Parts: sequence; C-alpha cells; structure tokens
Amino acid sequence: MTRPKSTIAEQLAAAEVAVNNSLADPEIMALVGEYGYTNEKLLEGTQLFAAAQAAVAAQEQAAGAQQGATGAFKIAQAEAFDAYQALSKVARAAAPKSALAGLGLTGPMPRSTAAFQTAARSLFTNAASLPTLAEYGYTASKLQAETAKLTAFEEANRRQEAAKGAAQQATREQDAALAALNKWLAQYVKIARVALRSKRELLEKLGVAARAAA
Repeated sequence: MTRPKSTIAEQLAAAEVAVNNSLADPEIMALVGEYGYTNEKLLEGTQLFAAAQAAVAAQEQAAGAQQGATGAFKIAQAEAFDAYQALSKVARAAAPKSALAGLGLTGPMPRSTAAFQTAARSLFTNAASLPTLAEYGYTASKLQAETAKLTAFEEANRRQEAAKGAAQQATREQDAALAALNKWLAQYVKIARVALRSKRELLEKLGVAARAAA
C-alpha cells in the first residue's frame, strides 16, 4: 500500500521537531556530531526550515491575493457584459442596419476575454458617433459611464493575470524550498538512525519511529 504524501504542514513540523530537538539535546548533538552533523551543519537545517516556512507563507499570501483578484474580475466581467449586451440590443433595435458593422455588431457577443475587450471597446467608442442612440438613453454621459465599466473590467483582468503569475511563481519557490528542506531532512534522518541506533528514545525525540532503527 502506497503511503499518502504528507501535507506541507506535516513536512514543516517534521523538520522543526528533528532540527530543534537535536540542537536542544546535548546527548543527541554529541552522537550525531560523531557522524558529521556538527552544530554548524544542523544550523543549515534551521536555515532551510526558515526559508521553507517563509516560502509557504508567501505562497499562501499570493494565493489569497489571486483569489481576491479573481473575485473582483468576475464582478467587473458581469458588469461589462451587461453593459455591452444592453447597448448592443438598443443599437440593433434603433440604429440603421448599415451602421451595425461599424459598431462591430455582426455576430454574437464574444466570450473570450481578449475578443470581448476588443469588441466592447469598438462598440462603446463608435456608438458615440450615432446621435440616434441618444434618443434611447445613450447620451454622451451615459456612454462615458458605461465605457467606465469596460475600463474597470480591463483593469481587473490585468490585475488577475498579474496575481495569477505571482501565485504561480510563489508556488514554484515554495516547492523548491520544501524540496531542499526535505532533502536535507531525509539525509539527516538516515545518519541519525545510525548515530542513535542504541538510543531509540532519542530517535523518537527526533520524530523518527523507533522501529525504523531496526
């Protein structure tokens, strides 16, 4: 049966117990020191632990920022879609058919972000050149207000993409920091099992099961 992969919290906890309890126990220090794990080498573990802990915190913060940016994006998207659909329906009903191509209204509303932004910008910009629309509520001030919704959507999209990139980078850095810590810990545990083979209670103090020393 395959052992389930430990969580990030469990990985950090295992490293913290092994390193801190080693440094705090003179007997463990003396025994592992005979196998090369001096105070200086154990402090490398504390540094790797601190780096991993900081990377995990940074990743959580970046993930939270991405979630917030995505929420804001969805709200802005809904408002921009609604503004586009309302104007396009009024334009199709009130403007001459010959003007629809100039407004970009030759097909359904694009759904992809990039295509929608292009179509909406064209619609809101060119609608100002059709005085007929003012008779149906789309005055210059109304168009300006509706265009602001598109601008807000474009900005929300930029922020979401930036947050997404930052979260991905933070995840890569977290994974690298945890990999370095786990590599160090795995090597230390192997040596500790040898150094503390006759002191199973000390092995357990490091979070290593006593039966693993057999």
